[in-house]
Amino acid sequence: MKGIFYGIVIWILLVSAKTNANEANIFSNEVTDTSLFKVDKWFSAWELVSKKIYHINSMQPVDFLFFDEQYVYATSPVSIPVGEVVDGPKIFNQVLPWKKAKHQGTVTLPDKQIVPIGLMSFASPLDSLGQTAFFVMPLPDFWKNAGVTSTELGLDNLVTGVFLHEFSHTQQMMNFGRRMTEYENKYSFKTGFSDDIVQDHFEADTQYNLQFRREVKLLYDAAEVKEKSKQKKLISQALGMLRNRQDIYFTRELEILKEIDDFFLSMEGIGQYSMYAWLIHPEGGAISKKLALPGVRRGGRSWSQEEGLALFLVLANLSEPAEWAAPMFGKETGSVIEMIARELLKK
Repeated sequence: MKGIFYGIVIWILLVSAKTNANEANIFSNEVTDTSLFKVDKWFSAWELVSKKIYHINSMQPVDFLFFDEQYVYATSPVSIPVGEVVDGPKIFNQVLPWKKAKHQGTVTLPDKQIVPIGLMSFASPLDSLGQTAFFVMPLPDFWKNAGVTSTELGLDNLVTGVFLHEFSHTQQMMNFGRRMTEYENKYSFKTGFSDDIVQDHFEADTQYNLQFRREVKLLYDAAEVKEKSKQKKLISQALGMLRNRQDIYFTRELEILKEIDDFFLSMEGIGQYSMYAWLIHPEGGAISKKLALPGVRRGGRSWSQEEGLALFLVLANLSEPAEWAAPMFGKETGSVIEMIARELLKK
């Protein structure tokens, strides 16, 4: 599926999701469906992250598609042309045109593609200008029935975090989404094009792995240091190692990976940071950093997410998220590495 931000997730945990079944019907002829209202927490979580952490008080348009073992719930008439009108959650005070219908093991996406149901969560553009996106994800009970668990976070917080990461991409269609389409159209790689492109090329390279892990450890160490001079030294060393790694390994036909590596570290990093910031916020997941960090990192299995999160933790220690969030969710494509470098010059 070209142009999709993939987020297929298999994690580990067990806790029940909250419901909000007592909401009043928005329209008198609608049916209240308690399964759909389980995503009310997800919407509230994004509003908290957007408004209170990033200080962004608006949202770019999104078509939603959720599903469980029996039903699909969608706001797009393409996904459910004829179905039962149901009451559902609002986001940013927008009343959404929810419908419900039984599925036969597949769902029709708002872009007319038909895909099998499964553990997937992703965002994708609906138009070439990136002005509209759609978002797809299973409802909480689907994750629970699939045996998904997380020791550190609990299932409720885990799936909310997955939603936050992937939903953040729906708000990046006019910058990161458009740039990603340009990369796909212009370049061809043996491994295919995704946020795992660098990992796909070099995961089997022992020396590359060693250098990458040292670089990432320095970044996480820098994010923990409070003493300014030591912090600046660690950040400078880590960024130097990052550029050195790119200069050594991204050569000849792979030279464009220098730019693409920065791109995915920024795009995936902000998704991970959105999840982490909500988890530790007293009005969000309200869990300790000690539990939240390993829960979000998941053992560092995804390189772009692992290093991307570290870079945003460093940036958040240098300046408030409200000062740098706009280029992540506007029309510009911001680079977390460039932002860190600029902040270091101020110190």
